Amino acid sequence: MDTIKECRCCSEIEEMGAVMGEEGVHCITQHPGFQSVCQDIYVLRTCYRWYHQQFGRNIVDENNRYRYTAYRMLATFVWGWLGKDLRVTLPACAVRRIGETFPSATGQYTGYLEPEN
Repeated sequence: MDTIKECRCCSEIEEMGAVMGEEGVHCITQHPGFQSVCQDIYVLRTCYRWYHQQFGRNIVDENNRYRYTAYRMLATFVWGWLGKDLRVTLPACAVRRIGETFPSATGQYTGYLEPEN
């Protein structure tokens, strides 16, 4: 995590706390839905195909595509559909777990980016 904005605990995010409370867990990565929504490659493939069809974004590298889609799916899981340019900062624990599951071949990761105007 390169910035203070990216170094957030899931328990500091109100919407995450509500989702975690549904299952009585203390970390979003312990939520039963996290594995299904953010780490299941079949779910991620399906979601990426829909996203690619809607927005035309093509990510060639498989792990980069899975990470990108997992981040989007976590946001949707917690906040619902945000739209194209509305972004939220994801908690460091979830970003780390997704990165461990789908590591970058180069070791380079893109952090949180503000939408382009």
